[in-house]
Amino acid sequence: MIFGDKIMTPRLRMRRLVEGDLPLFISWSNSDIAHGEYLTPDRIDSHNGREIITSEACWQEQNRVFLIELKDAGPIGTLHYWLRPERRSCAVMAVKIADPQQRNKGYGTEAQKYLIIHLFLRQKAQSVEMYTDINNRSQQRCLAKLGFELLETLNYDDHQVKRVGHLFRMDAVNFLNNPVYQYHYE
Repeated sequence: MIFGDKIMTPRLRMRRLVEGDLPLFISWSNSDIAHGEYLTPDRIDSHNGREIITSEACWQEQNRVFLIELKDAGPIGTLHYWLRPERRSCAVMAVKIADPQQRNKGYGTEAQKYLIIHLFLRQKAQSVEMYTDINNRSQQRCLAKLGFELLETLNYDDHQVKRVGHLFRMDAVNFLNNPVYQYHYE
């Protein structure tokens, strides 16, 4: 369920970053543990972090970063989407469950599912894409479960770290026909 600047799921609340989140945002940005083995830390400092949050650079119609919180236990990660500049009808998303103890519990899948619903129904996206490291099998299983198809394997740059990964995509027709998105409880 979408409430202005929040998305509520059965177990999660996803909301915009606020200035009070700055210490956590900076900490996660600089932590190898928060990024896990398949993401490269973006190394944001406090000045740039404050600018990102207060300038609303991470909260525009074409680019949003959500803080993922457990309803009963606080922040566990971030979920980001942006619309491709060359094709505004295509959204790209990225998820980070920064708390290692909360990984592999389905929170990333749940967060992505509800963001996908938001992107197709509210943003009127025609497709949603996600890049994943070639060795990130759990994210690849998640994307298959959510109805994505593997498009191609490619080399990409992740904060100046060269990686090999997969590009997955789901289009609006597959979204509308996928029972995962038709039967959910809000």
